[in-house]
Amino acid sequence: MRTADDTMDAIELLARYSIPFVESAVAKTAEDAQRFADSIGYPIAMKIATDEPVHKTDIGGVRLNVAPDAVRQTFNDILKSAVSAGVDFKGVLIQQMAKPGIEVIVGLKQDRAFGPVVLFGLGGIYAEALHDVSIRVCPITEQDAKEMVSELKSSAIFSSRGIEYDTSALVSVLMKASAMAVTEPIRELDLNPVIVYPKSSGGGCLVVDVRAVRK
Repeated sequence: MRTADDTMDAIELLARYSIPFVESAVAKTAEDAQRFADSIGYPIAMKIATDEPVHKTDIGGVRLNVAPDAVRQTFNDILKSAVSAGVDFKGVLIQQMAKPGIEVIVGLKQDRAFGPVVLFGLGGIYAEALHDVSIRVCPITEQDAKEMVSELKSSAIFSSRGIEYDTSALVSVLMKASAMAVTEPIRELDLNPVIVYPKSSGGGCLVVDVRAVRK
């Protein structure tokens, strides 16, 4: 088993399946970080790029809303955090700050009995706390994907306070992830968070973080 060669490799994998990912670049040096950040535009997010399965926030590897004059120092701070935590440092992921929405998680794994399965549930900080998930064996149909969304105990969140979120875009991501599971040499894939947006603001969804483990 091995992880994806690097973070950008995992991002490029998503691109091949037309799964939307926030604009990103991996910086190897503080100078690269400044150049990429200036190109992407502010404010930006900066995250440690590592192939190890770690909680990036817990080791001080995530900084949000970074201003132009703080990019180089933030790069060095994340590097120091990685060294302190003993984490393999591949660089720093420079990302456009995504607009807020509902955070969900889409995951893939290989089950010993059933083969590839796709998982869906609330994402971000709620993924481990609530354990509100649905699972299907791949490949899935559009109806399967719709049922995965609707059968969450928290599914009402996608239509609340008069706001309708774009669950059709989410269904599309689930189906594309399923297709990836049966055609790519992937042991695990975590898309967390995937941000789902209201239809009233144009809808769609956007993957903010990805971790891939190859066979």
